[in-house]
Amino acid sequence: MLTSTVTTDIKKLNSMKKTCLIWLFIVIVSSLTNAQIPKEAFPLTNSLYSLWHEGKTEQAIETTIKLYELYPPFMIDNVHNLLAQNFRNKLTILNSAVFLEELRKRKNEAINSLIEPLYLWSKTIDNSDPNQLKNILSDLSHVLSDSSNYKSYAERYCLLTLNEPAVQKLIDQKTKEQLLLKVIRNLETYPHLIYPDKGGKGLSERAWNRYLLAYSYYSLFSKFDQKEEYLMKASNYSPDEVDIQVKDAYYYEASFLTGNTKQIGYKIDYLNYLKTNHKVQESLSLLAEIAFNTPSDDNLKALKDYYAILSLEKPFKEYWLQFINQKCKNAPQLKIKFTEGALDLMQKPGHWVYIDVWGTWCSPCVKELPILQEFFTKNRQDTNSILKIYTFSYSSQNLSLFMTENQYTFPVSEIDKQVNDAFEVTSYPTKILITPQGKYLKIPFNVDWKMYIRNYCLM
Repeated sequence: MLTSTVTTDIKKLNSMKKTCLIWLFIVIVSSLTNAQIPKEAFPLTNSLYSLWHEGKTEQAIETTIKLYELYPPFMIDNVHNLLAQNFRNKLTILNSAVFLEELRKRKNEAINSLIEPLYLWSKTIDNSDPNQLKNILSDLSHVLSDSSNYKSYAERYCLLTLNEPAVQKLIDQKTKEQLLLKVIRNLETYPHLIYPDKGGKGLSERAWNRYLLAYSYYSLFSKFDQKEEYLMKASNYSPDEVDIQVKDAYYYEASFLTGNTKQIGYKIDYLNYLKTNHKVQESLSLLAEIAFNTPSDDNLKALKDYYAILSLEKPFKEYWLQFINQKCKNAPQLKIKFTEGALDLMQKPGHWVYIDVWGTWCSPCVKELPILQEFFTKNRQDTNSILKIYTFSYSSQNLSLFMTENQYTFPVSEIDKQVNDAFEVTSYPTKILITPQGKYLKIPFNVDWKMYIRNYCLM
């Protein structure tokens, strides 16, 4: 269990700030999609952390209930991502435990079903009574429905319970393994584990289920039975190129379960296993997948070096491009007009194409535009460049004036919702890379996107 330190408190405050930024973004997007979040929900959600921290139980309960009535997602996020953290801190665990006990006494059936798994896990912390612990594991098993429990986070709390030192020490292996296997069975009922739902819906739920499955299979491998199949599944369900687009969906799961939010997943563990067992082709494929998901200089170098050792006939550049095309979707068959010429995706480009989707209303977008302008200028000056750069503006105000005042010269086209949806753009800025063969991928937010482009294109 994490200790109570200044560092922990700072991390919590940073998490709060991050969550507030996410909510702000939701508001911006909701204004575009006509989804309405009640204004009253914001002061309520912003006050909860302080109420819990200060032990103002009655006020916290009333605020929680009202927030659930106004906008359930805010209440769910607060309880499972902020309140749950309080049980890791000796300074706040007592206030949080009292809050949960009193909230349950209100007998709000909908709220109680959401908080019950968290409540049961909290009862295992610092509990050394084997009978009580076994009963709690039985209760957790019963609150697990026959499908994944995304809103109540039941699978998360089952896994956290299995991690408690007293549970590991006092509960028999068979009981623990049965609960773990039930968690796995539940998560595997999610229908979009392999292929995302069409239209880009449910990506966060998919990423959440996949991360917990990866963790569960790794636990099964490391604590119960070291079958290669389990480690392979832990690797396969680790964040893929789609999950990386919605990192926040499993950020807290990684924090709670492993304490590591930087190196997330088990692909490296499986890679080391494959190398140790001299499985050459499988190692190459996994190295390529790791480099594709995170094309850092180190990952690409590791792939290049391993490929060179194998002395294959196909040049690395050809192999890498073929692998990327296999992982990407077909670009929409569109023709977008610009002031000078057009971007014609009705046919294969024959070169790499980078598209930045932004809007004048989007502060993160506007902040990045000077960097984009510099990138565009340098690329245009390179006569040997294999990359062409375009930008799409969505729902901008006074776009022409904005471009002139800021002296931006990169190509921009104001797109409509049809084009926006064709590329499945749901957040801004979105960065899209199209291969010479007409396949496309999205570059995750908050990464070194110039490095990603350089290493995807081998510039």
